[in-house]
Parts: sequence; C-alpha cells; structure tokens
Amino acid sequence: MTLEIVNDDKLIIKNEIYRFGLRKYPQIQDWEWNNILAFLCYEKAQGTELKIVCENKEILSLVRNAFLKLDGTEYIPPIADAIEEFVYHATDVYAAQKILTDGKLLSATKVYRKPGEVIAFERRECEWKDPADFYEYIMFGWGTHLVGDYVVLSENFHCEEDLLKGNFNAGVRFYIKYEDIIKHQGHTFDGYHPIKVKDEVVLSDYLFACIVPEQYKEQMDNCISQELLPKVHYLTQKGLSLQKWNDKVVEYIKKL
Repeated sequence: MTLEIVNDDKLIIKNEIYRFGLRKYPQIQDWEWNNILAFLCYEKAQGTELKIVCENKEILSLVRNAFLKLDGTEYIPPIADAIEEFVYHATDVYAAQKILTDGKLLSATKVYRKPGEVIAFERRECEWKDPADFYEYIMFGWGTHLVGDYVVLSENFHCEEDLLKGNFNAGVRFYIKYEDIIKHQGHTFDGYHPIKVKDEVVLSDYLFACIVPEQYKEQMDNCISQELLPKVHYLTQKGLSLQKWNDKVVEYIKKL
C-alpha cells in the first residue's frame, strides 16, 4: 500500500494507492492530520508494508516519523469538527432486496463466505482493486456525500453526461446516525471511510431510514420485513442529475 500526499482536494484509494489531497497544501488541517494518523495506525495494525510519498520533504518526514511512533493499537476516531449526523451505505437493488429480507448489512466475506484475499484476487480486474481487508467490513460514507452512488454505479460505468441528465439508476441508501453506529463493537476507522464495521450490522438495531429510488418499488415491496417497513422511503429519481438526486435525499433525511 502507498500513501501519496498531494496538492489536491480529493481522497481516493485505488490500485492500493491512497491519494490523500491536502486542501491547503502544504498546510495540513487538523482533520486531515487526524485522518492521516488513523490511516497509518490502521495499516500498521494490518501489518501492511506502507510506502509514503510526498514532494514536500517536511511533510514526508512528519508522516514517516508518525508511522514509526504508532504501534497500531491507538484509537483514532474522526475529530468532532469533521463529523456529520448521518452516515450511509449504498448498494444496488439486488443486494438491497437481500439486505431488507434478512435484516442485515453484511461484509463481502460474510455474503460470499470467502476470505478477503480470495475475493480481492477474484476482483483483481475491477477498476478500484480494493485491498483484501476492505471485504471484511461494511463501509460507510458521510450522509451528504455522493461517494456511495459512485461506488454502486462504478459496477456499470456511466458517462458524465448520463449522470448530469439523470440517465442512470441510483443505489439504495441505508442511513444510520453516526452517534449510533459508533457504539457498534465491530466499528473501526481507517482514515479513509468515516467509519466501517466488521462482519455485520443488524438493521433493527441501527437503521434510521432506507431511501429507495421509486423505480425499484415493485421489486422491493415484497422483500421488506414488517419490522423495517416503516423505515423504508421511496423517492422519485427520474430526470435528476446525480448531484440533484443527492441533494434531494439529504434534504429528505433532514426532515424525517
């Protein structure tokens, strides 16, 4: 794994490279340093051989020294200023049917009953080439961000024009309050995702709302347990750009 610190505003893990963009490069903001430390600690706990890259020698020395000092047991959650009220996990409609029938979010290792290393090898040709440990967790994004739908849509790539014109089918979103999911004994922070949870999340214990694009209603109606039914909400997505769809969901969640 490589940590590459750059002059950018994006955080992306792809092909086992964490491209960490500093928004005020070469200044490191408090929340950015916190995420860097969380990433270093998580990777050290995994026993990862980590390469650190940065053109700025001061930053490079700072991060390398921090990695040497951490022992991998530190608990480093996001700082308060960076925390939102909600996180969500997004899936395609077929996975959502199974999730709402069984009442659980499951990691890929639990779904497929295979080790993360095996799943990572099987998906080695996929665009993102996620590391093996990713498949052991249910990963969440902040409640206001687009990343969940981008992950779902990446399975069947859409051009930017389709996303602008609404020519796509958005994912199903499972919203959970951050203050609730942080109490899950299987949660951890990796400096990339706001939070992720090992193995499974029981929806009856944590789900705040499930947002389903209305075009899936017929497929979903018979899959939802009575216990979860009041928390499932259908919203019209037709004709909305990805950004406008995201804005609509965020505003809806705020009013619940």
